[in-house]
Amino acid sequence: MKQRMRVVIAVIGLLIMSGGASAQIPEGWDRLLGPSRGRPYRGLIIDSDTKAPLAGAVVVARWVRERVYPFQVNTEHYAVRETVTDDEGRFVMEVKDIEESAPRRTRKPEFLVFLPGYGSFPHGYTAPKGFLAELFEGPGTTIELPRLSSRKERLDVLYGASPHRFSETPHKTLPKLIQAVNSERIMLGLSPFMPPEKE
Repeated sequence: MKQRMRVVIAVIGLLIMSGGASAQIPEGWDRLLGPSRGRPYRGLIIDSDTKAPLAGAVVVARWVRERVYPFQVNTEHYAVRETVTDDEGRFVMEVKDIEESAPRRTRKPEFLVFLPGYGSFPHGYTAPKGFLAELFEGPGTTIELPRLSSRKERLDVLYGASPHRFSETPHKTLPKLIQAVNSERIMLGLSPFMPPEKE
């Protein structure tokens, strides 16, 4: 009986210690939104061969938040936003309304850049430092997308750019991405994503 009581007390102690250690992770570490939260994300999207600007590329940002429990951290969807590049291949994504009201432990967004017939970002891309969201902070960065020649390459990129990976209701929240993905699906002889009856 005493042995069982010691085990129970030890387990409770471990749970308390692990919960306290998780709560002490600083808010400013790379993965979480930091002091720059709410500032626009910017970028320039160009053709990797010709260096010409790519107009109409869809840029998607998706935020998740962390839920910390003893012995594990779960993530859940928080928000998603999309925009398209202009005639000069540039985009500015305003996120003040999303990030300034974000709950604690919201991560910096993950990004997708998609244009039919081209490779996508971040497929095969290695960030020079930290997390990919940092590339688009401040003045932004230039992303080069390669034109794809084979059907297999285009199908691989299309699979990675599925709108359902970024939202449970993509026809409502990501109409530009749905349109671009459907355009590519039709060019490849596939059926387009149709909106569900209730979304």
